[in-house]
Amino acid sequence: MPNSQFVERAGMLLEMLGMPRMTGRVLGALLQAPATGHTPAELAGQLQVSRAAISGALQHLKLMGLSENVPNPGERAGRYRARPGAWAALTEQGNRKLQTLHGLADEGLQTLPEGADPTALEEMRDFYALWLELFPVMLREWQERRP
Repeated sequence: MPNSQFVERAGMLLEMLGMPRMTGRVLGALLQAPATGHTPAELAGQLQVSRAAISGALQHLKLMGLSENVPNPGERAGRYRARPGAWAALTEQGNRKLQTLHGLADEGLQTLPEGADPTALEEMRDFYALWLELFPVMLREWQERRP
């Protein structure tokens, strides 16, 4: 059974990042799940919420690529776990969003009105340029270290 304090903290942190608290709580439970994962009924019992709440959270986590179904021959109920490799994939998706911020900075500099201070846009462009340069290196390093 997952540590309830950890599960609640996961819920609050993901809520701070703009996700529903229940999604974070379910993710916290999945992160501390056994290798066989959890059924929605098990999650509902552990978190003391309705199966409908669990269903919505699991759907959200699947769409984000953070959870997956676990094959369990002979059992009717679906099982879920945190998806292996999810963190690098999620960060890659976020990285594509950061490319748009880099592009926005470039556009802002190209269309800067006469007399406007370019400092903020240059900082934005340079920060994201460095991020976009270093991220692939970090990702390769991560993949090389994985068993």
